[in-house]
Amino acid sequence: MDQPLLTIGAFARAVGLAPSTLRFYDECGLLRPAEVDDVTGYRYYTPDLERRARLVARMRDAGVPIEVMRTALEGSVEDRRRVLREVLAEQEAAAARRATALENLLADESAGRVGGTVGLNGPELAAAIRQVRVAADVDPASPLSGVLLDMAAGTVDVVATNRFWMAVRTLPTSPADDLRIVLSLPDAARLCGILERHDEATLELGGDGIAVAGEVVPIRDVPYPAHRMLIAGLPPAVGRMALPRTDVVEAIEAAGHAEFDLEVVHDAVRIGDREIPGTVDTPGMSLRLGSALTRRAIGCALGREIVLRVASQTQTQAVRVTCPYQSGFLALLMPVARRQQ
Repeated sequence: MDQPLLTIGAFARAVGLAPSTLRFYDECGLLRPAEVDDVTGYRYYTPDLERRARLVARMRDAGVPIEVMRTALEGSVEDRRRVLREVLAEQEAAAARRATALENLLADESAGRVGGTVGLNGPELAAAIRQVRVAADVDPASPLSGVLLDMAAGTVDVVATNRFWMAVRTLPTSPADDLRIVLSLPDAARLCGILERHDEATLELGGDGIAVAGEVVPIRDVPYPAHRMLIAGLPPAVGRMALPRTDVVEAIEAAGHAEFDLEVVHDAVRIGDREIPGTVDTPGMSLRLGSALTRRAIGCALGREIVLRVASQTQTQAVRVTCPYQSGFLALLMPVARRQQ
């Protein structure tokens, strides 16, 4: 008895592969259909192809390359075992290399340094710490529950992040050693109290923590993201939106949702039912953002106006928040992916 023919959609559901994947495997000769209609080009499959298709699906999920799949399918059982063992060994070696690279990166980004000193304006550093710390993770056990002071090349970056957004304030320092330290939120607040009493402050890193004017504040020995690499790796911005800060915050609050859509309409930005006029050169832009995170990021900026910059019209690039009143401030805010309808 002839076997029944299955459409590509029915066969795809039976074996757990998408129709587009079946078409690809047909084109590369890995999984040919039983018949192809000469007029319509429709592909048809028979039940006896299910075992081969399921094996292809399992190898695909395991990350087996196409050429290895071909050998596994066409060769003997011993050939199949041999090539799959080779793939497993390669994947284990690659995983070990990635783990080592990540461990080295975390070690490079750890808070501890042997020692060093840096001089700066105390009240200015205290203000910067207070400005960015709202971006820190609120879980005390998290490595990101704190503020990073990253001092290099005559500047200090004051950084806080919780993985969803990041705030950075860059200040000038006197020539000094490169230092990278992380302070817990309570200790960052304590340091601010010390710094505000000294117009010219010298920070000295030693075995007990960071010393300022004879007082020692402990530091956290935790890994912290390489924010300089992240910022340097951002693609160039393709658009700029300069908007009144208060109007943006009020529009977000009026929308009354956990997320909101920001859409460019001519020389204005629409949030909910409100259009906010501004200086806009990003036609067609549409982003979905988290309401609470956006309000916090905007709240960090100083002055009446904020500037939003984007690198592309997709939902995958961070939105840069700056302000014309403070050149050393930057916030990075991740958009929210729109759910498929």
